[in-house]
Amino acid sequence: MSLRLDPLYEKMLPVMSQEEFEQLRESIRTEGQHYPIIVSEDLVVLDGHHRFRACLELGVDPDFEVKHFENKLLEKKFVIEANLRRRHLNNFQLVELAVPLLEIEKALLKEKQIQKSQNESALVVETNKEDSFSELEAKGKTVENIARKAGVSTRTLERGKKIIEKASEDDKQKLREGKTSISKVYRDITPPKASQKIEPNPEKLIDSLKALHNKKALAEILQSIMDKDLFCPECGNKLFQCSQCHKSLGELVEDQRSLKTTVKSQQQAIDTKSDEQLKENKEKKEEEENSLEDNEDFKDEFF
Repeated sequence: MSLRLDPLYEKMLPVMSQEEFEQLRESIRTEGQHYPIIVSEDLVVLDGHHRFRACLELGVDPDFEVKHFENKLLEKKFVIEANLRRRHLNNFQLVELAVPLLEIEKALLKEKQIQKSQNESALVVETNKEDSFSELEAKGKTVENIARKAGVSTRTLERGKKIIEKASEDDKQKLREGKTSISKVYRDITPPKASQKIEPNPEKLIDSLKALHNKKALAEILQSIMDKDLFCPECGNKLFQCSQCHKSLGELVEDQRSLKTTVKSQQQAIDTKSDEQLKENKEKKEEEENSLEDNEDFKDEFF
C-alpha cells in the first residue's frame, strides 16, 4: 500500500522555499525522519507533505501514522489546524488557512443543530432558511475563536477574507511574500463610502422657516420699538431712558398681560351670561312661535 497526495490539501500548504526544502531533505537523509507523516484511513497524506516529498526523492520509505475521522469535515479541519501551527507564516497566509476553517466550523455547527433538532423530534432545519439570532450569535463567536486560533485579530480575518474574494492574484502573491500589507490591499479594493444623501424632512423644513420668520419679525418689532418715542405709562419718561420709574420693562409687560387676562375673564363671564339669556329667550320664542319657519328662528337667535 502506498501513500498518496490530495490536490485539495496540497493547495492549503504554506509556501516553502527551495532552500528550506533542501535543508529538510538533507536532515532526513543524514538524521532520518523525526516525525511520522499523518495519513487518513485511505492513506491520503494529511500532515507532512514536504517530508513525504523529500522521502520520495530520497527513495526512503516514510514513517506514517493513520488517523481516523468521523467525517471529511473533521479531516479537513485537522489538515488546516496542522498547517496553522507553522510558525513562519505571515498574517495573510494565516488568514488563507483560517477562512476555509471558518467555513468548516459553520458547517459543523449547522450539522450539530440539525442533529439536535432530529434528536428532539423537531422539524429538520432547512439548509436555505435564514439564520436565527442564536445561530448568528454562535457564528460571531466562531469568527472570534478562529481568529484567535490563527493568531490574528478578528478585523484582520474579516479584511483578509474580503481580499481573498476581491483582490487580484498578483496582490495575493505579494501578500504571501510579505511585499505588501493587508491594510493597503484592503484599502485598494474597498471603494470609498459615498456620502449619505439626507432627504429633506418637509415638517422640519416648515418648522425652520417658521422659526426664521419669527426671528425676523421679532427683530423688526424690536427695531420699531427702538425707532419710536415710547413713554413709560407710570412716570411719563421715555421707555428706554426711564430712571424715575422703578418698574422694569418685564414688569410692565406682566401688568398689561394680567390686565388683559382680567378683561378676558370678565368678557367670558359676560358672554356666558349672554349665551344663557339668549338660550332662554330662544326657548320662550320657540314655545310661542312654533309656526315660524326655521329661517325665522335663525334670525331671532342671531339678529
